[in-house]
Amino acid sequence: MKDKIKARKAIIIVISSALLIASSILISLEKFNTRNPIATGSGLIKIMFTQTEIVQIQDYPAVFLAKPDHAQQSLIEFMEQEGYHHVEDERLSSTLVFKNDATKRYVDFSVNGYYSKWVFKGHL
Repeated sequence: MKDKIKARKAIIIVISSALLIASSILISLEKFNTRNPIATGSGLIKIMFTQTEIVQIQDYPAVFLAKPDHAQQSLIEFMEQEGYHHVEDERLSSTLVFKNDATKRYVDFSVNGYYSKWVFKGHL
């Protein structure tokens, strides 16, 4: 009898854990365009609770989180440090365009009260 109860508890724990992991991956994919919920959670904590201004949470496609205050200006300055300049005339709704001598970069930009998300099209 005790073995059946322990087995049921173990099954419930395994199923609950699997559901929690699956839902966190789905939320990470849906909201942050990343498959790794640990990197997403770590990035959110850094942005929301520390002095960190910008954190990369995925390499390809490059996804960054940044503090929401002056987020667009932070992105422009970040890209200028990478050798690009902002092309305001080519902005496509929430996609900002940056250009250097050889390459044009597109960055999906969004911001809310807690963080700003930058999703780069292609390699950074």
